[in-house]
Amino acid sequence: EEEDDDDDDVKVAAKADSQVHHDGSDVDVESIEGSMPSGEKRNGVLILRLLDKIKKKPKLWTDTLSQLFPRDEETALNLHPWMCSCAKIGLEIEQTFNELLDLHLFPENENEETCKDIQLRLPLIVRYNVLSVETAPEQYSHFDTEKGMVELNGTALYGPEVSYLNHSCTPNLSRMSIGDVMFFVSNRNITSGEELCFSYIEHELLCESEEKRTAILDMDFKDYSDNDEEETANKKQKVATKKSKIRAGPMIDAIVQNEIMSTQPFERLELILDLLNNPEQVEPEQDFQCDKYTLHSLHAITLDQLGKSSEALTEWQACIEFAEKNFPSIDETTMNLYVQAALCAKFAKKFDVATIYANKALEMHDKLWGGGRDRFLKRYEHDFSKPLRPISKKYMSLHVQELFA
Repeated sequence: EEEDDDDDDVKVAAKADSQVHHDGSDVDVESIEGSMPSGEKRNGVLILRLLDKIKKKPKLWTDTLSQLFPRDEETALNLHPWMCSCAKIGLEIEQTFNELLDLHLFPENENEETCKDIQLRLPLIVRYNVLSVETAPEQYSHFDTEKGMVELNGTALYGPEVSYLNHSCTPNLSRMSIGDVMFFVSNRNITSGEELCFSYIEHELLCESEEKRTAILDMDFKDYSDNDEEETANKKQKVATKKSKIRAGPMIDAIVQNEIMSTQPFERLELILDLLNNPEQVEPEQDFQCDKYTLHSLHAITLDQLGKSSEALTEWQACIEFAEKNFPSIDETTMNLYVQAALCAKFAKKFDVATIYANKALEMHDKLWGGGRDRFLKRYEHDFSKPLRPISKKYMSLHVQELFA
C-alpha cells in the first residue's frame, strides 16, 4: 500500500493468497453465469485499505474514487452485488462501513447520503477496476519450491486514468509491472486519433473463443473480435448461449499452477507429464488452448531445474511458438521466453540457437523499454542473480555476459 497524503491518486495493492481471475477481478463458478455475487478475499482487503485511506482523507472518495465506474447509484444497482467470500473480511468491511457514518467525514447535509454511496459503490469500483500485478520475468526464476508462485503476483487498484482505458482483444497497448509500478507501452504503431486499449485478460487467453473470453472477463459486455456491427449482432445470441455453458476458466489456473510448482522437481515432472499426455476429457466449452501452453512453460522450468537443458529447450520453443502466434507482436512475456530459451540453449551448448534467441530478446526489450543492453542487464539483474538452472552464480554471470553483453 502506498501512503501519500499529498496525492489523491489511488494505488492500493494486496498480495495474492486466494484465487483471482486473469484480469484481477474476483470470479467464482456461479458469478461467471451472472447468477450469484462474488468477491474474493484479496479484493476485500483492498476495500478495507481504501476505507482506511478515506477515513484519513475523505477527499480521496469525493475527488477520485467516486469518478470510477460505476459512477452513479443507478448503474451500481443494475450490477451484480459484491459479497466477500471470506466471512471475517466481510464482517470487517460491514463494520467499517457502519463506522463511516459516525465519523462525520463529509458535510452534515451530505454525510449520510455519501456514506451510503460509498457502501454501495466502493466494492463494485474495486471489482470492476482492479488489475492483476506481476513482474513477468520473476515467474520463471523466483518461484519458491515450498510456496510455489503465490507471492509473485497480487491485485491492485490504480486510478483514475487507468480505469478510462477500454478492453480490446486486439490491444495496441500492453501493460507490464515492475513491483507495484504499472506501465502501459504501445505494442505496435498507433495512428493519430486511434483509441488506446489494452486487454483486461492475459494475452495467452486472447486466442480463445469469443464466448470463453467473455465468460472470463465477467464484465457487462461481450468480447467480439471485430467491429462489424451487423456481424456482431448476429453473434450475440450464439455467445450468450455458449457463455452459459462455460462454468470456469482454464483448468491450469493460478491455484493449480501454484500447487504444481510447490511440489519437488521430480514429483512435479511426473505430474506435468501426466497432465500433458493424459489431458482430462472435457466438453469443448471447457477446453482452453492456453492450458497446454502453461503446462509447457512449467515443464520447461522443471526440466531446466533438473539440468535437462536439451529437453527443456524443446519446451521453451513450444512456448515461443504459441506466443509468437497468439500474443501481440511486441510482448514482454514473449521477450522473457526468448531470454530463458537463450540461457537454456547456452547451457545445452547449442550456441547458434542461444545467440538467435538472445538477439530477439534484446531487440524486443529495446522496443518496449529502450536503453539498449545496459538497461536490459539492469532490468534482469535480480532474475539473473537467482539462476533457474543448477549452475553457480559465477557461471551464470559468464553466460549472461557472453549472450547479452
